[in-house]
Amino acid sequence: MAPPAQQHGIAGALGAPCSAARAVLGLIVLSALLRLALAAFLGLSVDESYAVAISRHFELSYFDHPPLHLWLVAAWAQLLGSERPLLLRLPDIGLFAGSTWLMYRLTSSAYGERAGLWAALALNLAPLFTLNTAGGIVPDGPLVFFSLIAVGCFARAAFGTAGAAGGIGWMLGAGAAAGLALLAKYTAIFPILSLAVFVVIYRPRWLAKPAMWSAALLTAALCTPVLVWNHAHHWASFAFQGGRALPATFSVARAAAALLGQLLYLLPWIALALLLALARAFRHGVRGDPTGLFAVLAAPPILVFLIVSLSSPVLPHWAAIGWLFAFPLLGEGLARLEESQPGSLRESAVATAAVLLGLVFLGTSQAATGWLDRYVPALATHDPTVDFLDWQELEARATALGLRERRLPVATVSWIDAGKASYALGGGIPVLCLSDDPRHFAFMSDVREFAGGEALIVADSARPDWLRRAAPYFSRIETREDVVVRRAGQAALTLHTAWGYGLSERPTRR
Repeated sequence: MAPPAQQHGIAGALGAPCSAARAVLGLIVLSALLRLALAAFLGLSVDESYAVAISRHFELSYFDHPPLHLWLVAAWAQLLGSERPLLLRLPDIGLFAGSTWLMYRLTSSAYGERAGLWAALALNLAPLFTLNTAGGIVPDGPLVFFSLIAVGCFARAAFGTAGAAGGIGWMLGAGAAAGLALLAKYTAIFPILSLAVFVVIYRPRWLAKPAMWSAALLTAALCTPVLVWNHAHHWASFAFQGGRALPATFSVARAAAALLGQLLYLLPWIALALLLALARAFRHGVRGDPTGLFAVLAAPPILVFLIVSLSSPVLPHWAAIGWLFAFPLLGEGLARLEESQPGSLRESAVATAAVLLGLVFLGTSQAATGWLDRYVPALATHDPTVDFLDWQELEARATALGLRERRLPVATVSWIDAGKASYALGGGIPVLCLSDDPRHFAFMSDVREFAGGEALIVADSARPDWLRRAAPYFSRIETREDVVVRRAGQAALTLHTAWGYGLSERPTRR
């Protein structure tokens, strides 16, 4: 093996024990540059378009999620005076760069710098985190960042050598970060409850200390905007998110599919390694040490959502907050494995990076150009990458019809279409979602303001029942010319349009 002075890049640093911190910094820079390139080529996804659209209307909280990531994107867009995808994604890319460093520091403080390096590297090789959390305008970016800060501060208070004054500072830091994590996404309740359980079992004397309760009050105080908004809107957000976990039909097959989805999102071999590391932690007995803390943090979300999936649909990223805290355990295991099989471990890391980059290249190039359609004809009609196309061609149609001057809205029959249309129109034209599931659009534009008037109806051609779903809201509908969304000069998506007359604030039976 070449001496450290002759090694280059992250792969070289993996073989140099004294270079862990430098390797993590190199990983942060390299991965951030790659995400910037992705952000420049890809339009906004469905969730991102929706987030940008509703963020234009400041609220103390929102229907789907707490407000932190929406406040962040709204402030950033106002500061830059632009809603270009690359610019809007910069805060999330920056947050994950910080999360990578926090993962390194959290793991290295427990198991050493080599373990910290491997934990940070594995986190960046898992698509669930390095693609979704790291580069999308979604609540997961702030959730992961502040959850890591909260656990890091808690660990310093629990396992550090600081005196009473230092312990109070770390506990207050944990409380503040936990509050911000909960202000980002409701699933932050899992690490918060896990930390509380850890205190009750392994640090019961803390329950008599003011610092503990001050931290808890600080967490609760930071969540006040969410409580105020929900109280004013009949607890709509809590009811929606809580209702998604209510029992529907029992299905082992659905639970298996949900677990498989998580494994695929993590890459199967990374997921298996995480599960083995977590199992090892429990096999050796959960104690009041860092390993016990990470096990208590990781297991509950994974198990809870697996149980929920037996009776209700579960999305693969919901349990991500649990998988996050299995990475320090994996880092510790990989550091031990490195001692006996350094070459094989580094080769596995390089191979995983190559697989990930290959998948990213295929997906990104297809989203940008559609070149795979020529070789896989089925993609022409079932291409998931069209979700990253921005409906900019809709702006020309709206301008030609004079919607702004006439103060007429665009009407859709799905919150997905509403988000895409609203982002494309730049916020200057009201967008209505005439649906039983309008999400936050129900709180943005009052249909009563446009009752009796006209509207341009827009729907993705993938919705064959769009006219049937729109009909109850209008006295008359006339179909109009389709809008074609293009990529690389070729038609990629068709938007159906119609003109609706006599808009009703409530659907009528016919």
